[in-house]
Amino acid sequence: MRQYQVTRKLQVTIPKKLAEKTGIKPGDSVVFEEEGGAITLRRAGRGGADRRSLISAIEGLAGDMEKVGPKVKEAERGLVEGLSRHVSPQ
Repeated sequence: MRQYQVTRKLQVTIPKKLAEKTGIKPGDSVVFEEEGGAITLRRAGRGGADRRSLISAIEGLAGDMEKVGPKVKEAERGLVEGLSRHVSPQ
């Protein structure tokens, strides 16, 4: 297993073969998850934490449909703001 150097800014380059294999491209957003001392990196937008949070919020509000719409809009704004910070203009 090859080792990679972490920079002073705590950055690591994703090996090209792994990026290609997992479909990670320049400009994509990724998510870091920690569990049991291990860090996992995955492409964002594939059923990740944001989607789970949104589903959980909708399920919790299903009994009160008047509250669902505003909560969905709030979650949507958060997702858009998060993406806009990570995607540079073309």
